[in-house]
Amino acid sequence: MAAIGAIRKHGVLLLVIIGLALLAFILGDLSNVTRTFSNKYVMAKIDGKKMDQQYSKEYEENTALMKLLQKKTSFEDNEMYQIHEMTWQQMLQDKALDKELAKLGMTYTSQMIEDYKENMVASLSTQQPNQYIAQFANALAELYGPENAMSIISNIETLANNDQTKDIYNAYQALVRFAISAEKSQQYFALAQGSIYFSDPLAKKLAKDNNTAMVSLMTVNPEMTAFQNLKAEVSESEVKDFYKTHKNELFDVKTRNRDINVAIFPINPTTADLKAIEDSVRKDFTAFTQAASIAEYNVSKGNANVVDSTYYKESDITMQELDSLIFKSSVGSYIEPFTYENVKWYFGKVFGVANRPDSVMVATIELPFKTAQYKEAPYSKKEARLLADSLRQVITSGTSIFSLQPNYLYGREQGDTTFWMPERGTMPELYNNLLTTPNGGIYVYKAPNGYIVFQVLDRTQLIEKRQFVLYDYDITASDATINALRSQANQFAASISNNEELLANAAKQGIQVVNGQNVTSMSANIGQLPNCREIVSWSFGDDVKKDAISDVFNINRMFFAVASVAQVRETGIQKYKDVKDEIKTMLERQNKVALVAEQLNKDLASGGMQALAQKYSVAMNDSVVLSFAGDYYMNRGVDSKAIGQIFGLQKNKPTAVSGNNVAYVVNVQETREGQASPNLMMEKNYLQSAVLGRERNENTLLGYLINEMNVLDNRVRFYQK
Repeated sequence: MAAIGAIRKHGVLLLVIIGLALLAFILGDLSNVTRTFSNKYVMAKIDGKKMDQQYSKEYEENTALMKLLQKKTSFEDNEMYQIHEMTWQQMLQDKALDKELAKLGMTYTSQMIEDYKENMVASLSTQQPNQYIAQFANALAELYGPENAMSIISNIETLANNDQTKDIYNAYQALVRFAISAEKSQQYFALAQGSIYFSDPLAKKLAKDNNTAMVSLMTVNPEMTAFQNLKAEVSESEVKDFYKTHKNELFDVKTRNRDINVAIFPINPTTADLKAIEDSVRKDFTAFTQAASIAEYNVSKGNANVVDSTYYKESDITMQELDSLIFKSSVGSYIEPFTYENVKWYFGKVFGVANRPDSVMVATIELPFKTAQYKEAPYSKKEARLLADSLRQVITSGTSIFSLQPNYLYGREQGDTTFWMPERGTMPELYNNLLTTPNGGIYVYKAPNGYIVFQVLDRTQLIEKRQFVLYDYDITASDATINALRSQANQFAASISNNEELLANAAKQGIQVVNGQNVTSMSANIGQLPNCREIVSWSFGDDVKKDAISDVFNINRMFFAVASVAQVRETGIQKYKDVKDEIKTMLERQNKVALVAEQLNKDLASGGMQALAQKYSVAMNDSVVLSFAGDYYMNRGVDSKAIGQIFGLQKNKPTAVSGNNVAYVVNVQETREGQASPNLMMEKNYLQSAVLGRERNENTLLGYLINEMNVLDNRVRFYQK
């Protein structure tokens, strides 16, 4: 909140800072993140309404917000996936809440939303600002300084149609949606909580059933070597019966997904490649040391760019050990070739040194002139220039700049006109001119949208800074190596025709295969394999079926890949033939757990729990408290299937019972019947908490409301042309 307290209005400097010093951040590469949607396909529908345009807009806004908050200009595929999912879930939640609130006669009109925005901004001047706008303001303050952040927020609507500032406006729009969505959720669940009534008989039943038991407990894994000869049989009829009973509960796919197997061919440089790269680096370094100048070397390498004139202090150098190489070497010395994290080779030269202040304190008068974006400015360009020249002469003659500033505030405050300007983040030309201006001197700068009259007031103490040039070389596989790997991948793809053959042939040839299960259409990763957007899009193609084999993919020049579709799951109840193997495996495991429990009970007949623990090398826990109404976490990981059996056991008679995935050996030492609290308050509070009181339960209810809507999620069209 410290940054919020320092925020003040600012004027013409706003676009100097936004438009020039941090233009790269603002523009980013959003054009590479977003895509033009094809009108040929429907990407998303909610209750029959096409949502393509709204989804595109909200995704773009959310991307801008995440860039601002995370101080990034672009995202990896997996980060983009997270933004997609956040956008989609928020959209579904909003539509579900809007639908339910409308039933209660509550709607959010456009005027209500505008009023909400105004109240959010106004809250920044209070002791308890809205948490969403406060986070936004702090992010802006970190980037542009606290003096400019409020000016951005106060003039946010003017940024909507400016290409240089549209990302900030989009981030603000996303922020507003998040805030209003939270407001809707709070209102709905407040109403829901107030409308729920828990009867006394229900609370009494909970109290009566909520017995507790003190037990000794062992957990036994059925996959232990000791049980490898126990074979569980499952009949076809058992599998079919399970499917009929549980298909609506367990096999109703809400989000279409795929199981994908990917054979990968990593693109790594060979030993010969590494030697060739090093030889090339050292050859260029020799040429660099023999060149008459850095500029001459650049020209000889076809790089006529002007040498970086920036001065750096030691703490500006973030590459480990490079800071000492630069600052402990004499000016004019060369930086010998070195590798960094086996990713790049570097060499360079230290060519300049100066003692410079790290920031300059200035007082300013801003004179905005009319432009296409700022037609409301008070001056024409000529008028602003003449006025700037006049003010320079007046101040130079002895008039205090502070006495003149009140006439040129244009809604700002007097304190906004004096600040420290750091070298890092300020344009070199402007900063160098301020350095050559003596304390008390005047410098007039022409910005794209106005003139700024600077008076230099003070500067920080001198600190040693250096100039250097650094050349880098990627450590990558050669074209010959890449072509050989591509040929290998193509031959592999040609040798297989289905998923089973991909797995078998890869195993024979020692090719690594990555398995991805339940991969959704907007995923970026397949299992632990990152940035696989192309493969995922292919797998959801209209003509791609189970057992399809892909062409060879080149994934970010990191590896070649050949993929197969192991399973296709569309929305709705899965067909029996597609899940029978899964059901059989699950039932076999459950039946094996039962067989293990039988074996353990036989062992108990000839020895106690301690002997059993020693035989199977498992830990026995004493004085474990279990609760009949408790959840999995309260009950030390004992699942509900086993809990139901445990509370029916005799005291002091060790018994093995089967859970869903493991067996438990239990000796019930003591049980206590549940006792009702006065006025059943504890029981009713428990019921309230179980239904609505925790976030995960609110999410469960939201999930139910979303499932009640008619949703078409075909967002893979976002990536497909």
